[in-house]
Amino acid sequence: MSMVVAFAKNMTAKKIGCILIPENRLLSTVTCQPFLRVAMYIIIAASLAGCAGMTAARTVPNQTAQDDGKEAPWGDHKGWLLTRLPKAEHLVQDMQLALRDYPGKDTCLSDGTEAGCNELLGFLGKSMGQYEVRLLPEGMGQGRFAIFDADAAYVFRMTDRTFSGIADLPRALYFTVSNVPLRRSDGRSFAFVADEQSDATSLWTLYKRTIFENVSTAIPVGEYTLTRSELDAAGVPKQIDLLTPQLRSERELVKQGMMWQRKTQLEASRICSITSEHNMSKKGGGKGKHNHAAVSEPTAAAQSSASTTTMADALQGKAHLNCKTGTGYVVTPDGVVGEVYRLKRDKDGTDAVISSTAKEIPGGVIRYKYPVGQESFNYLPSDVYRDMVMQLETMKGDIKLELNLQAESGAAPRSLILPGVWYSNSGYRIQGKDMSNLEFATLFIRAFRDCAIKDSQGNCKNIPDLFMSFLNSNNADEFVKFVSTHYLTDSVVPRR
Repeated sequence: MSMVVAFAKNMTAKKIGCILIPENRLLSTVTCQPFLRVAMYIIIAASLAGCAGMTAARTVPNQTAQDDGKEAPWGDHKGWLLTRLPKAEHLVQDMQLALRDYPGKDTCLSDGTEAGCNELLGFLGKSMGQYEVRLLPEGMGQGRFAIFDADAAYVFRMTDRTFSGIADLPRALYFTVSNVPLRRSDGRSFAFVADEQSDATSLWTLYKRTIFENVSTAIPVGEYTLTRSELDAAGVPKQIDLLTPQLRSERELVKQGMMWQRKTQLEASRICSITSEHNMSKKGGGKGKHNHAAVSEPTAAAQSSASTTTMADALQGKAHLNCKTGTGYVVTPDGVVGEVYRLKRDKDGTDAVISSTAKEIPGGVIRYKYPVGQESFNYLPSDVYRDMVMQLETMKGDIKLELNLQAESGAAPRSLILPGVWYSNSGYRIQGKDMSNLEFATLFIRAFRDCAIKDSQGNCKNIPDLFMSFLNSNNADEFVKFVSTHYLTDSVVPRR
């Protein structure tokens, strides 16, 4: 052991981490290596014992992010957020009120100009003068700005009218929630959830960041759910249905028309994609003229049949689709018929444009007609359906109703034909007053929204049921009497 001590006195030390590794020219001698090896083991063991008290570095990114955000436990973070959520509700209402008076409502949409967005932001700043309104860096997302209230900043994205989140400014925390529109397309009041979702729960993501940093990526601390009971305790209002049951049923008719178009579009694309693949395989695998002649092509009779098929024929199960010309009709498994306007084929497959759909209902037929001039073949946004028309018709075709349907406003009258002593081909004469088919349809929509006629259970009839009730002439008489008594007594029907 004394030899080891002697060698140790002659050594210099090199520090590696917290371990001292001895250095000496004697390390190169072969005879000393066994003794030196023992000495090194002793020194390293002693050094490791000294390092044992040091704390190991954390290597889990999520844990690091959690620690960074732990100025207070999540319960305190959640409490801060809940105290600020009611204010967000009021800010949204104030903003909506201000936007009603803004002349260029569409100047800051997703395809709008930067100047238009700046003008809109300036308008909001003046209209909401009690708050500071400031544009945020691009790192927070395109077109985002914040409304500042004490220690909180409420972030919005005006390019598509959505609420993005709330920032805790002193603690540099940001709470976000996804796809929350200022004006819900489903006719419900603002809430911290996306369209067509209940506010029973809402999912929030917490970030440790300041909203003034131009950083596009940030690691979330975590995701947390706020329940309806927590929102109630914090005084956050529940969603309010801004539509009456009648107006909501009008929206359902719009959704039904959009769904029928999509279903028949997919059915036509499926049929013609299969036909195209079948024909390609036939051509690719054929040998000689005989196999080439066996390729499936529409016969002249089939083409003639497809060209002369009508919607009425298709409703009777005689639908034909000519994939070569891109015209004809398809029927979905649940009986919805679609008229194919044209097909588009590319490397991604086959898409179809549907010009109209129809389905039989008890006593008649319901039809939808769609605009067909669009360039896109994808599922179109709701604003494209401004010109969608719904038609209701009895089997005999003697009673007819036409309505314009819009995703945001429901039904608008076009025409109503209801035969009786009150009707001539040129219009109606009721209570000594003349009116057109459009004006009579306007009264129909008004009576529907007023719940003028109810079913046997006392519920307001929806539009198709109310219309089909006219098959009973007594119901038609009662309807005309109601219109005469309630809508025509003191004033002439306004013409539109």
